Amino acid sequence: MHDTTGRNAALAEIVERELAMFLATSNEGGVSVCQTRPDTFRAMRKMAHSAHDDALLESYLADLRQAEADGRNVMVEKYARMDDRLPPLSTSPLLDQIADAEEAFLHEAQRLYPNVVKSNGQGMFRRYLRCELETLSPRTLALYAAQIDRARRESRNLVVERHDYLMRLLGKGGIDACNASCEASMHAAAQGRAQEN
Repeated sequence: MHDTTGRNAALAEIVERELAMFLATSNEGGVSVCQTRPDTFRAMRKMAHSAHDDALLESYLADLRQAEADGRNVMVEKYARMDDRLPPLSTSPLLDQIADAEEAFLHEAQRLYPNVVKSNGQGMFRRYLRCELETLSPRTLALYAAQIDRARRESRNLVVERHDYLMRLLGKGGIDACNASCEASMHAAAQGRAQEN
């Protein structure tokens, strides 16, 4: 799947399958605010998968198709794991390797782009990701770990790549342009406050 059309089709199918599972997820307080915003869900999930290579996307798509055929909802499983309502779905050492690497990418991205990449506090990024990773097949997990290793060797930061994708998707010209724009706005606001005093 090296052509853009095939990649975009796989990405779209992944996101739509995830959305269907997400919308079918019951919440204790009723429908969650996130479930009433499917376009936001789509944008965030496209972002999440945008840095994945073709082999990883295809393998994950196969996981989702198999989960559906087996009557599984990976979103329910992920959120149940986050709330400790299910025992671990996997004990692979790759879970922590991937989560640790992605968390390191996140911290570096926050340092480089403080106006765009924000902290969600108290390790929630890592917990969310690790619980999501537990729903992956061993094949997909191995492909993800290989992609992390490749990104490190190539001095790439997958979190930066994902945020760059999202900024472009939102029409903000990419992560560099968005960070610079935010910086300029903050500087102008500070100058305005200084002039008022």
